[in-house]
This record gives sequence, structure tokens and C-alpha cells, in this order.
Amino acid sequence: MMLNQTNLSGMADEELLTAILEKSVVRELIAEYGSVQNILLQSSEQELEKIKGIGNAKARKIQCIAEIAKRVYRINNELPPVIKAPGDAFKRMEDMQFLAVEQFRVIYLNTKNGIIAEEVVAQGTINSTIVGCRELFRRAVRLLAASIILVHNHPSGDTMPSQEDIAITRKLIEAGKLLDINILDHIIIGKGKFESLKERGML
Repeated sequence: MMLNQTNLSGMADEELLTAILEKSVVRELIAEYGSVQNILLQSSEQELEKIKGIGNAKARKIQCIAEIAKRVYRINNELPPVIKAPGDAFKRMEDMQFLAVEQFRVIYLNTKNGIIAEEVVAQGTINSTIVGCRELFRRAVRLLAASIILVHNHPSGDTMPSQEDIAITRKLIEAGKLLDINILDHIIIGKGKFESLKERGML
């Protein structure tokens, strides 16, 4: 297949990687890491060499591709790919301060607090019936996430956690313990500011 610009923009991530590596190797990588994004952001050269069909040369090639992808990502987004402090989570979710409705998002992290994925899990009035555990943790298990950061906004601009915020957090912490998935923090975003329940000693 001719890889012109039109073809490239319409290709799936796996197809693009197959243009660089053998199809069987790509299958093994996806089976191990779940997605091309995870391959590029989470894999190490030593881990890659243990996968069937990948030797030192291919592992090195993948790591070079991964490094290029990481550099482009950082330049284009200027967002922290690793959460080292509550402020990093706020920076990634800063747009939430402008939302007219309350929204609940989740940041999924690996063992090094690198970001695997982000998603909106609820919108509207946040309460314990809307923010269900099942889908949230099902996604975490599927992504092999080691920990989770909960993020939601208060359209009023006030970042003071409500009793409902605290109750939801505690409910999710208990559910996470059963799956060995840590709730690292719950960030509440207001107008130009945020509150970390962890820093307030509420976790």
C-alpha cells in the first residue's frame, strides 16, 4: 500500500506501527501493552527485549520512536506527562475551570505516575449515584493502571470540598483497595485555583 498523506491520516495506530515493524511483532506489543500509546509511553528497552520477536535492534528502534513521540507531545501540549504534584493534575485539567456544569474526570497512572489515559466519567450534578465504581475501575484494570487521580470542577468557583465530595472519594478509595488500585488524590478545580484533598489530609 502506498503511504501517502491521505492514507496516513486514515490509518489506525496499529497500522502505522505495522509500517515500521512486522505485523506479528505489533500483535505481541499490543497484547502486552494494550495500545500503541502505552507502548510508546510506558515500555523500556529491557522489557521490550523479552517480548517474542523483538531483539535488541528492534527494541532500540521502538525506544527511538517512543522518544520522538514524547518530545513532540511535550512541545505541542506543554503538559506534564507525569503527575508529580497536585499542580500537575490541575495544569492538565485547567480547562475545567471554565465549564458551566460540574464534570468528573479521571486520570489513570502507571507505577511511575505517568499518565496512561484520561476520561470524563460523569457530567452534571455530581453525586454518589452518578459516579459509579464499576466502569471507572473496569477501565483502570483494562489499562493496568496502578493508581487514579479524581478531578472535578465547581462551576461556582469555590474549591471547598463538600460532604458529598468527601463521601464519593472515600467510597472510591475503598473500592480501589479491593483491586489494589490506589486513589492518589481528588482535585477540585475552581476559577484559577484548585484544592487537593490529599494535601488537606482528607484521603
